[in-house]
Amino acid sequence: MKIYLVRHGDSLPAEINPEHPLSPQGFENVEKIARLLAKRSFPLSRILYSQKLRAKQTAEILGDYLAPDARVEEHRNLNPNDRIDAIATLVEAEDEDIMLVGHLPFMNKLIGYLVIGDEDQLLVNFQGGTVVCLEAIDGNWIIRWVVGPDQI
Repeated sequence: MKIYLVRHGDSLPAEINPEHPLSPQGFENVEKIARLLAKRSFPLSRILYSQKLRAKQTAEILGDYLAPDARVEEHRNLNPNDRIDAIATLVEAEDEDIMLVGHLPFMNKLIGYLVIGDEDQLLVNFQGGTVVCLEAIDGNWIIRWVVGPDQI
């Protein structure tokens, strides 16, 4: 089983738009990453995103390119400062590949917890739009690959 952890694309500052939608550069970067990743197979059953507009927009772009048949759904436990317990439990119970679209510091904490059991350990440089593939092998999560704006 694989999970794909995604940090939303770059967003507009609150002074410009208090809802923080994706910036034009954020849209462009997420779309470039989606086009690059679309060359692979993504048998995703669901794409879950936080309650924030920028996460929803990122999830929709990735869903359109990677898994048009996947359910794209809001999830209340993917916000920046949420505890990771609920999502860690959800991930451990899944038997199908899923994608989670959220924020920092949440994504960093989730990866640290899943891979080495320490949510305070920084393992990935999560720029806006970065996608990290984790795979469960023999009950352990490993980082398979990372793609971010620097790779496109």
